Amino acid sequence: MFKYLFPSLIIFSFAFHAKAQVSLLPIEPIPFKTNAKSAVSIEVLNTDNQSFKKTYRISTIQQNSSENVTLRYNIDSTVHKGDVLLLSFYSRSIQSKKETGESFMEIALDRFIDGKYNWPPLFERGMSFGSAWTLTQIPFVAGKEVAKGEMALIIKCGKFPQIFELGGISLLNYQQSKKLSDLPKSIVHYEGDAPNAAWRKAAAERIEQFRKADLTVKVLDKNGKPVNKASVSVKMTNSAFAWGTATSSQIINDSISKDAKIYRDTLLRYFNKVVLENEMKGKNWAKFNLSQTQKGINWFKNHNIPVRGHVMVWPSWQHSPHLSQYKNDTSALRAIILKHISEQTSQMKGQFDEWDVINEPFAHHNIMDSLGGKKVMVDWFQAARKNTAGVKLFLNDYTMFHTDGAGSESFYQNIKFLQEHKAPIEAIGEQGHIGGTPPGIEFIIAKLDHFAELGLPIQISEFDITSDDDDFKARYLRDFMTAIFSHPATTGLVQWGFWENAHWIPAGALWDKNWIPRPHGKVFTELVGKTWRTNVQGFTARNGEYKTRGFLGEYEITVNQQGKIIKQRYTLEKKGGILKIKI
Repeated sequence: MFKYLFPSLIIFSFAFHAKAQVSLLPIEPIPFKTNAKSAVSIEVLNTDNQSFKKTYRISTIQQNSSENVTLRYNIDSTVHKGDVLLLSFYSRSIQSKKETGESFMEIALDRFIDGKYNWPPLFERGMSFGSAWTLTQIPFVAGKEVAKGEMALIIKCGKFPQIFELGGISLLNYQQSKKLSDLPKSIVHYEGDAPNAAWRKAAAERIEQFRKADLTVKVLDKNGKPVNKASVSVKMTNSAFAWGTATSSQIINDSISKDAKIYRDTLLRYFNKVVLENEMKGKNWAKFNLSQTQKGINWFKNHNIPVRGHVMVWPSWQHSPHLSQYKNDTSALRAIILKHISEQTSQMKGQFDEWDVINEPFAHHNIMDSLGGKKVMVDWFQAARKNTAGVKLFLNDYTMFHTDGAGSESFYQNIKFLQEHKAPIEAIGEQGHIGGTPPGIEFIIAKLDHFAELGLPIQISEFDITSDDDDFKARYLRDFMTAIFSHPATTGLVQWGFWENAHWIPAGALWDKNWIPRPHGKVFTELVGKTWRTNVQGFTARNGEYKTRGFLGEYEITVNQQGKIIKQRYTLEKKGGILKIKI
């Protein structure tokens, strides 16, 4: 049932100058119009201890689907191409079922000509926000002419069940009297972003301790005597740490598209692990194209890239609609899930080195509830083990880095429950979906410490950042990757896609649609391709030894002594090692 209360809309603006600054939001109250057909409510509440007195509380918490609820606010003003505008508002999350624990909305200034939507909008942005009141200020330049009555402020907020509040909404047009640089712009801050934050030194020390080892290349002549001043090149070819991405066999198998070739080349250059994003999900199994998927997996095998399986059981009716026909027959439901696990693990035997057995049981558990609760997870893991010798089995969820409380602790307790009941769980997959108000870096490290107590390796399994703030994404990705790489319990970080045209959140992609790396993409390639790779060269000492310290992984070692060249592969492990080469 949709309900609404509309008092006067409170508009806050800066000092007004008629010719230079115009408020585009009307003084008189205009009610939000909505397309909502489900349980959505809008209330107006009094606000204490804020510069604004009234807030809109918007709730979609009762929704059972991701209906895109739209709130529309008509604007009866002219905007000229080149005008400089500033959108400001306060927001806070009250409750959310989004992966990041935050509320999420998309806000836009859409254009309507003769009542019909006209693309592109004047402005659009998706944003996440946490439980504290946050002021967001976004300056932008109008790229189109907008006549009176042809624009509306649009808020889309039904993608996730949530409750959030908005207040102090202001939209000012400075026309062309200001530059973007003249206006305030919100900078996303997070705990630990200071250049001198204490965690940075400790993380650097852990990287040195846990991600590097000593390597000695000892060059001998044919008589076994040391060779002095032999040239030695130590080139890393593959990191021991997994830098992965979600992908699809469709784009891997595409031999026609120019973009597909660039995609494959980029993947080979920067990633050493992949996961098939959607092909193995239960709801897609009925239309599963084994030959296409197998062809894609073979391509990865030919390039020595291991593949993760995702996912055997997503235990909710929403994400496993193919099981809804068994809602009223628990015996059949139990049997069909076990059959599905058996079929997948049989048909895909030997294809994956890791596999997510269960996905998101914290928020999506109504199928588990129908089958008696947590205990059924043990049955699923045991069934998964039958055809997966040598495959590391994961529990995958998204709440590890949520604020202390039910979500994070539920994840921990689910893992502990599986261990206590002898389920063959061998690793933890934390998705790592990050929103616009991300967890602090020291908090992340503390959570990794906590989950490491369970004695299982941890992999960030579905990483992305939901934001179009390039500066924020670049800063946070650098710090997040550093924290993850530094922790001894982690084994990898898997991006949930990397190219804008093949990403479920296009703004989160590392490369844009034209293959230009975004600022956070440059951070990724710098860390993975340079900072955390070892490529050194030098000469042996009189004892025939060349010593270095390198990142763990696979290497090509080249020795050149007076034109005689020997190349040898070597894997540098944590214990370090000595490679003897006779020349």
